[in-house]
Amino acid sequence: MNAKTLILLLLSMPLLAFGQSNSSIDLITGVEYSYRTLSTSSSDAIINGIMERRDDEETGKLNWRAGFNYNRRISSRLFLKTGARLASVGYKGEKKTGIRWGSEHDGNGGWSGPDPNLPHEIQLIDDYWFIEIPIAGRFEFDGKKLAPFIEAGGAPSIYMGTRTKTVTDIGADVNFEIGKALGFNQWHLVGYLSFGANYDIGQRLQLFGQPVFRYHFTKLADAPIAEYLYNVGMEVGVRRRM
Repeated sequence: MNAKTLILLLLSMPLLAFGQSNSSIDLITGVEYSYRTLSTSSSDAIINGIMERRDDEETGKLNWRAGFNYNRRISSRLFLKTGARLASVGYKGEKKTGIRWGSEHDGNGGWSGPDPNLPHEIQLIDDYWFIEIPIAGRFEFDGKKLAPFIEAGGAPSIYMGTRTKTVTDIGADVNFEIGKALGFNQWHLVGYLSFGANYDIGQRLQLFGQPVFRYHFTKLADAPIAEYLYNVGMEVGVRRRM
């Protein structure tokens, strides 16, 4: 190795090291509570009655998301983040009870005993699946092995389909509807805010965890009752510096 090559290599090593520490890849997963808000500008008593009944009968539920992030350092404490993940956001519908069937009618104006082969309670549970592309900034505070941070940004999201679980008193059935449903908005803008902490477990590896709040600024469907999804939960992951 000649002198010029050695000098060039020595001069380039700090630049290579800095460039490598500028980027990182995350693998993440999360569990969250998801639900929706309802609103309407209609003065129609029927529409307002439906909205009030839904608010009384529907409930939120646990959901999930998983994917990866790419991080790029733009200053000593500030990072930009993007990536992709699959997210499930939904809630439990009204539980209907006391269902009777025509075959249970006794023919004399009354009812015979319930048929054990037929359901008498039913509830629909809808989960809406999205591909999410986060675009966010993360500010990391001073820390050695443990470094807190705050993160905020948006996430353009694509509605992929609906998973509907039908639960009855005699069993359950799951149906997937892949593709845009009639009246649904396929493109959603989601904003989110998060805080958390990184923990170094090696020269190149970090663990991190962060509570996250997300809100869909795009309504789920074009309908008289506007429905906006939201969720709050916890993300955890592992990060590898490149």
